[in-house]
Amino acid sequence: MELSPDRNRNLVAYNTVIDNHCQDTLIADAFNLLSEMISKGTAPDVIIYNTLIHRVCQLGQWKQATRLLSEMASQNIYPDVCTFNVSVDAFCKEGMVVEAKTIVEMMIQRDPEPNTVTNNSLMDGYCLRGEMEEAREVFDLMGTNYQGLNGRCF
Repeated sequence: MELSPDRNRNLVAYNTVIDNHCQDTLIADAFNLLSEMISKGTAPDVIIYNTLIHRVCQLGQWKQATRLLSEMASQNIYPDVCTFNVSVDAFCKEGMVVEAKTIVEMMIQRDPEPNTVTNNSLMDGYCLRGEMEEAREVFDLMGTNYQGLNGRCF
């Protein structure tokens, strides 16, 4: 499905303003803008949701992030690898590796599959918790799945 130029411009504009509200920690304003956007007939896309999920995760609002993921699913907007990676990285940085691993398992069952970014985040989370054996298992799995091992992995 190709977006009309006007709809695409609207999405870019809304995303820019929503992101700026979030950067200024004006989350309520960002969600009000999302509601306004929908009421005016511009349906959010995965990029809008990625922006919101990324920002609420940065603020530690995990329930809000989970709610957004559920909302996406209810509107048949499918999370992409960025959606999942933002969540995995945020959970790992907070030491919530079990929750991050649940998301990775969900990715494996669906599409998209975890990538180098996903696994680097997971390894980092394990390392932050001192769980070096688990981090090594992720690293070894990356090699067996032929995922790109880069300098960041080492």
